[in-house]
Amino acid sequence: MNIILSFAVIAYYTYATVYGNVYFRAKNPINEWWSNTIIYQVYPRSFKDSNNDGIGDLKGIIQKLDHFTDLGIETLWVGPLFKSPMDDMGYDVEDFYMIDPVFGTMDDFEELVFEMNKRNLKLMIDFIPNHSSYKCEWFDKSIKQVGKYSDYYIWRNASNHDELSNSSITPKPPNNWLSDLGGPAWTWNQRRNQFYFHQFGKEQPDFDLRNPDVKLQLLDVMEFWMFKGVSGFRFDAVNFLYENVSLLDEPFLPGKSNSTEYKDLDHIYTKTQPENVIIVLEWRAFMESYTKSKNQSISSLMATEVYSDYNILMEFYGNSTNPGAQVPFNLALVKCEKGDDLVESIDTNIKYWLADLPENAVANWVIENHDNLRMSSKIGALTVPMFAALKLALPGIEVTYYGFEIGMEDNMYLRPDQVTETILVTISKSSKTRDYERCPMQWDDSINGGFTENKKPWLPVNPNYYKLNVESQKKIPNSNYNFYKKMSQLRKTDTLKYGDLQTYNITKSIYILKRSLLERESYIVIMNFGSETETVLLSNIIHDVKDELYVYLGSENSAYNTGSIVSTVPSTGNPVKLRPQSVVVLSDKYIAPETPTINIQNAGTRIGSTLISLLSVLLLLRFLL
Repeated sequence: MNIILSFAVIAYYTYATVYGNVYFRAKNPINEWWSNTIIYQVYPRSFKDSNNDGIGDLKGIIQKLDHFTDLGIETLWVGPLFKSPMDDMGYDVEDFYMIDPVFGTMDDFEELVFEMNKRNLKLMIDFIPNHSSYKCEWFDKSIKQVGKYSDYYIWRNASNHDELSNSSITPKPPNNWLSDLGGPAWTWNQRRNQFYFHQFGKEQPDFDLRNPDVKLQLLDVMEFWMFKGVSGFRFDAVNFLYENVSLLDEPFLPGKSNSTEYKDLDHIYTKTQPENVIIVLEWRAFMESYTKSKNQSISSLMATEVYSDYNILMEFYGNSTNPGAQVPFNLALVKCEKGDDLVESIDTNIKYWLADLPENAVANWVIENHDNLRMSSKIGALTVPMFAALKLALPGIEVTYYGFEIGMEDNMYLRPDQVTETILVTISKSSKTRDYERCPMQWDDSINGGFTENKKPWLPVNPNYYKLNVESQKKIPNSNYNFYKKMSQLRKTDTLKYGDLQTYNITKSIYILKRSLLERESYIVIMNFGSETETVLLSNIIHDVKDELYVYLGSENSAYNTGSIVSTVPSTGNPVKLRPQSVVVLSDKYIAPETPTINIQNAGTRIGSTLISLLSVLLLLRFLL
């Protein structure tokens, strides 16, 4: 079958089944600055502390900008910076026009933009359009029913409103809707004598996005920050923006009647409403209109966070007439777990995403973020270069969570008294906290991993920082850091920017990608997710592969060095033998072997010792003779 579709990095793709596997043929490049970019997610509290108060800040990010240029990163996505009481670590905004003092000042933000522009880096920031903090001035005015602010939020009478004249009667919520974090989605406000709605914590009242004044207010916020120099926004919690106006009770899932657990309701009225897509298209139109009004030659970038099925996510791309988000985050792999079906999950995500892409769309690949455990902790530390090779070799936009480049692991050593997150733990009464994956970046082996000189960072640094850090990995040729860096460099080649893609789901352990482009070199990525060494005869898998290939790059545990030659045919004695939990990247282009790195100091010591030994022998011979 041949299905014409648009896809990924900078190209449309034709999708077909070839030799039992999947082939995506590229054509018609899309030349935008974001088409093949690497987006690096900075969690500001945890990245770098410049003033030693124990919390990361804007000046800390500025100090580390050369880290991004060294890795080949082009776009920074910086987490919530707006003024906030931090009940949800910044996703509860008190003032949408102000930098929270814990991160610095507006001058610091402007300096960040200036320094990024000098390095040709783009800035994308978190934007929270679904709700504000309950400490926001707009919410206080809404409680008091001051002018237009009266209906900024979703207010409803109690379901037993007529009975409340009796002071002994407890107000009942308008319906059975529940918060995504657990507990009721309605909280009674004694001052206004009504319930307000919140998809998340009671500290995060939802905006009424059906109110034109609210929509205009949010556009004003977007314009404010675009004027300050941001190149795009990541829109948070987009699937929760609208609710059905009927206020009907949500039905229970089969066998779950009368449950008070969020997971036991079918959320047909509080999620995935058609208006969610419509407002995203409106926001994209506004952003494009703004850039044109300022005579800017480049478009702004729009990313959306939606955990949903593929068909729902594709709607957020919009179409050629009404474009939507360029990056509806592909979050399926974020939920991957260790197990026999890992390779199948990876293969399914790639095939579904590329096959379903609408015209003029670009694929994106996300495996980690601030709300989910890291792959190094869930699946294993050895898999980090495997996932790096996978997502950096795929066509489209790649998203990296801070610390992935060194294989940072979640700090599972946190004691209960060290957990700082309040919303998730308090509301859902869960032992799960997102603090594990939000611990400070590990820069070197100094105190607190070089994150801060304060005795007590906001969260403890993972104890393994003494050996797992940026500076130590820079010195190791095949470390996670240098593996990531070399794969980032490979992404700049025409083959990976514009080339065709073939995927091969071979076994429950072996997964293969091939990228090729006419009159250019080809690259083959082989990953072994299994527990045993596997022999891979590529000539039995890829019909047009050359008899010999060169190693472009191998993970530290792969036993392959750059420039080594491997055979693809069974008749020779040098086929690919890949160790468990390792990856190798091959090319049909000659690659010179790497010159071994010599430690000058140690070499000098060895030479000196050798000379002394020779001198001793000569003296002994002279004595004997």
